[in-house]
Amino acid sequence: MTMYAPPGSTVPAGRRRRGGTSLPKQPERSLVSALPGALSITALCTALAEPAWLRVHGGTCPRQELGVADVLGYIDPKLLDDYCVNPQTILLLRVIAAFCFLGILCSLTAFLLDVFGPKHPALKITRRYAFAHILTVLQCATVIGFCYWASELILSLQQQHKKYHGSLIYVTFAISFYLVAGAGGASILATAANLLRHYPTEEEEQALELLSEMEDSSETFPADYDISNQFQPPPAYTP
Repeated sequence: MTMYAPPGSTVPAGRRRRGGTSLPKQPERSLVSALPGALSITALCTALAEPAWLRVHGGTCPRQELGVADVLGYIDPKLLDDYCVNPQTILLLRVIAAFCFLGILCSLTAFLLDVFGPKHPALKITRRYAFAHILTVLQCATVIGFCYWASELILSLQQQHKKYHGSLIYVTFAISFYLVAGAGGASILATAANLLRHYPTEEEEQALELLSEMEDSSETFPADYDISNQFQPPPAYTP
């Protein structure tokens, strides 16, 4: 007595599954947004280390460039004696440094989320909606606003203590200011890359997980196992 096997069932199903295309994956990693995030971190770190934030011309201050490095830690008494800064300006520059540190922290968090793509629900929502990148943009905008405020205070201080009666006094922004602005622009690009990316719905994610589990379970069968054996008809009746 022979058992019937449908045609075309000589190739094991397990092998056919392994040789076929795998199910589409939906990785949470986003290298497109990670690249501008890395540029934002680099720009903020460089701006914080760079001493040139503001350029001063025409006053009694002998320094042509001022920055946050002048007010972190030890403060040279000549800065106050030569009317380069005053206590309010020192406070503003320290606030600028604090917001730069916060911007670096937010940008680094966003970069790590984009690179590793964790599946935890809270972290996944944080990455998909680019909350960390948005916070970085806000930090950069805050730094730019405080830089403008500090430049107005320094300009007013220099106008009160002119080197000569007819001196032309002005205060301009230096390289660190533009680095912070560039970091904010890079974070905006990273935010757009995350928000414009298409993500599957919750039902689609559940379906993909179920299909992935079925695919993984099919690979546990032996290589010589033929799934068609499960669907063979019963043997013919013999009296």
